Amino acid sequence: MIEITAELECPLMNSEFNGRPGQAAQSEAAFWRSLEELFPLFEREGIALNPEAHPDDFREENTAAVGLVRAIDKPWVNYLYRAPHTFHLPGADPTADIAAMTRYAGDKPHHAHIADTFDHKGSPGLRYILNPPGTPARIRRHPDIGQGEIDWAAFFDTLRELKFDGVATACVFAWDERARDSSAFMPERISKELPAS
Repeated sequence: MIEITAELECPLMNSEFNGRPGQAAQSEAAFWRSLEELFPLFEREGIALNPEAHPDDFREENTAAVGLVRAIDKPWVNYLYRAPHTFHLPGADPTADIAAMTRYAGDKPHHAHIADTFDHKGSPGLRYILNPPGTPARIRRHPDIGQGEIDWAAFFDTLRELKFDGVATACVFAWDERARDSSAFMPERISKELPAS
């Protein structure tokens, strides 16, 4: 993948903290082994890497993921904040303070994936009913801005406050029948909120 990225003259790759939360120590050890092997390739090709906290990976929470990115301690390794995972990022904490999580990441977010979502912890956790009870499934959605419960004023205000100048990507895939409408609406809204400097 690194070689293909280089052939395409793309300066950036995104990734997740793959592995399982129930095997976090083993997954993190494998992650570090992979990085040690891949660091020379990234550096040789001049490609940056933005990993993200992702539901059901060994790093699902914002604080832990940002801490791991900082521990990597490479200027070309930064963080991808995926807005539709906002309600998973604080872990067991019932609040999802998007501004606080973004500020905690500081200068590390170099990519933002943007779509709305619902708070699966709301009503207290009864918005989605999963069987069997206790299943470890992770629930999220990716509709257009304004079709969920993310505090978009806080999100965009904080990115502007932090002088975010990274990549902003619409990542809507909720309604196939609205694909054209979403593809027109999302870039227009993102450009309005995060004008190019």
